[in-house]
Amino acid sequence: MKKSFLIASLIALNFSVVAAETGGFKAGDTPPPKHEQDAGYKGTEDTRENTVNRIRDLRDGAWVTLEGNIIKQHQQERYAFRDKTETIDIVVPQSAWKGKEFGAEDLVRISGRVHGQGKSTIINVEQISEP
Repeated sequence: MKKSFLIASLIALNFSVVAAETGGFKAGDTPPPKHEQDAGYKGTEDTRENTVNRIRDLRDGAWVTLEGNIIKQHQQERYAFRDKTETIDIVVPQSAWKGKEFGAEDLVRISGRVHGQGKSTIINVEQISEP
């Protein structure tokens, strides 16, 4: 009787040790795309609502997403973008438009990298779409 109790106790103890050792890396999950990572954290600047006046203090190369209107074209790929706080210059390559056209009255969502700081800040747009 004592032997069977001892064996049952050892088996129960062994299962609890095995259960405590589970965890670790889970294979099969898809990692986030590189463009959504920033300094090892996914979307650190996208966790709060960005506005033009807030992004002027971000570091060079930070990924941002803004909603507003493209109000004017300065040069072939350079435009003026205005949100509810301020106006900023943006650079939009032809590839970012993806065949869509937007007018000054259309609300758009732009995503791209910050270049410069302060009043000389511009955004190099990589994605443009409807919100």
